[in-house]
Amino acid sequence: MDTRSRFALHYASAGLALVLAFAGLGAALPLFASGHAAPPAQSLRMTPAPTASVTANTTARQQRIFRKLWRTVNERYIYPDFNGFDWQAARAEIQRRINAGLTDEAFYEAMRDLIAGLNDDHSQFLSPDEAKDEDAEYEGTGTYTGIGIVSAVNAARGYIYVLTVMPDSPAERAGIRPHDHVLEIDGQPSVDASGESQSWLLRGDAGTTVTLRVRTPGQTPRLVAVQRDEVTSVEHIEHRLFTGDAGDLRIGYLKVPSLFEASVLPRSRAAIRDLMRDGALDGFILDLRTNGGGTYGNLRGLLAIFTSGDMGEFVARSGTTTPIRVRASAIGNSQQVPLVVLIGAATESFAEVLAGSLQAGGRATLIGQTTAGNVEILLSHDFEDGSRLWLAEETFRLPNGAMWEGEGLTPDILIPLGWDEYTAEDDPVLAAALKHFESR
Repeated sequence: MDTRSRFALHYASAGLALVLAFAGLGAALPLFASGHAAPPAQSLRMTPAPTASVTANTTARQQRIFRKLWRTVNERYIYPDFNGFDWQAARAEIQRRINAGLTDEAFYEAMRDLIAGLNDDHSQFLSPDEAKDEDAEYEGTGTYTGIGIVSAVNAARGYIYVLTVMPDSPAERAGIRPHDHVLEIDGQPSVDASGESQSWLLRGDAGTTVTLRVRTPGQTPRLVAVQRDEVTSVEHIEHRLFTGDAGDLRIGYLKVPSLFEASVLPRSRAAIRDLMRDGALDGFILDLRTNGGGTYGNLRGLLAIFTSGDMGEFVARSGTTTPIRVRASAIGNSQQVPLVVLIGAATESFAEVLAGSLQAGGRATLIGQTTAGNVEILLSHDFEDGSRLWLAEETFRLPNGAMWEGEGLTPDILIPLGWDEYTAEDDPVLAAALKHFESR
């Protein structure tokens, strides 16, 4: 099996819109899971066969890739009913179209549509170029041309809102901040009539200008002109030290916006060492409110800073389980320090596993909103042309048997306000965390 790494990660443009290195990716996945309802029979959109000539070698290669992809999904996909999708019928139709002649571009589009038909909110197919972009993002070397934000969609209110602003990006220079609402993009609504994000309108050539209608929560909308530029998509690991109202408490704060990049763990450890530089902390706040998941290595590494032991297990369709066992890797008093984890609707996948494991083990108090409830575990399969399948093959189960796929983690202290309802200056979730420590 061509498995590169174990992931639980949401990309997405319909929900968590990654307006960064993934901005050029094809199929998009929604942020908020709503179960696994079967898609309609016509959900597999068939791209018409092109008129351009296709060689026999091209067709043979496409058939090999498709056979391997189809077999992998058929044998390993976590839902044996394929979410109501007629997987057998899809096989015959795709093979017919490949034999009729497809360019590689049309073939990759057909594969995207095929995997999107599974409707599980995670699985997706990447073309060779998209897979290269993903690898660059993992290495922290990915660049793209745009404005440099990560956004989510509020379909009910008809706007996208900013989760993260990339450091030294056009958006940051233009004064756009996390929590801001993007109401319009060049005069067009940021969310279309069906509730889908139109964040793709933010992309464009370097040097061109996009005009946004932006509203900071509680303020009057304003027009902001942003000149697009090349953006490096390295996530910003934020850390701060709070001293409490009386100055007698030292509370460390670490915001980890993603578990995807290879450098997340070493940069997080460096930030915690800096917070511990003057001695032990009285409390620690781990902020995962905008974290959409990432790699298994980053999950285990962050868990090891704060705890150890049996964290739970991954469960495959066959019933086979893979335990998660963590060996402590303390920094200062990180294994003993009272811990709060901030969570929200954009906390997904391995970020949920991280928060849920710490809560279940009695190691952390969760404060914020219920999480997304998306903990399907993806495994990657690389094909001979460099294309890639990310397939939901497992889910996560706590040692006590609890699972929260489709439901989300429930915070110990609920703050009934979403990320787009406040600013960094009046953050009620962070305030509740500090109050929690001050009242101990």
